Amino acid sequence: MTKKETPDYEAELIREYEHWEYMKEYGGSDPFYDDAGNMNLTCNHIIHAKKQLEELYGGDMSKYPEIYFRELPPVTENGYMAQAAQIRDRAAEVLDTYLSDANFQFLLCNREMLGKKEAEQISIDNVLGYASGLAGALKEDDLITMRRHTKNPDGYRESFAQCAERVKQILTEKGKDASGQIQNGQMTLFQIGLETGQCR
Repeated sequence: MTKKETPDYEAELIREYEHWEYMKEYGGSDPFYDDAGNMNLTCNHIIHAKKQLEELYGGDMSKYPEIYFRELPPVTENGYMAQAAQIRDRAAEVLDTYLSDANFQFLLCNREMLGKKEAEQISIDNVLGYASGLAGALKEDDLITMRRHTKNPDGYRESFAQCAERVKQILTEKGKDASGQIQNGQMTLFQIGLETGQCR
C-alpha cells in the first residue's frame, strides 16, 4: 500500500490568496450570491490550510512557508459586490437591448391574443418578466440579478426569440395575424408596468 502524499498547503495558500484578491477587484460570476459570500468562503479555505500546516509542523517555525505568515484577509460584509458601478451601467445597457429587441416587442404586442392555457404552456409571462425583472433590479439596486443578466444577455434574448416563434405558431393555427407589427413605436418601461426613469 502506497503512502498517502501530503498535500501542498503552500501552493494551496498561494492559490487561495490570489483568488481572494481577484474576487475583491473583479468579483465572481455566481448567479445567486454576492461576492462577499465567496470571498469569506475563500478566507475559510486559507484558515483551514494554515491549520493543516500547524498540525504538520507544530512549533518548528523554520518549516513553515513564507505564505503562512501572511495576514488573513478581513471579513467581507454581506452585500459586497466588486465593480458595482460597472454592473449597474452594463445592466442599464442590457435592459435597453431587451426593450428594443424585436422578439420582445412582438411578445409584448401579442400577449393578449393568447388564452390563459396557451400563455401558460409557453411561459410567455415568465419570458416577458426577464425585462421587468431587470428593470426592477435596477430600481432596487439588486446587483446580483443585474450581474446575472450582464453575464448572459444573449441567453435571455434567445428566450425571447424562442417564445416569439411559439406565439407565431399559435396565432397562425388560430388564423390570426402574426406579423408582430407595432403601430405606435417601441414599447416603454411604462408599458410593462414600470415608471420611466426608475431603473437608472
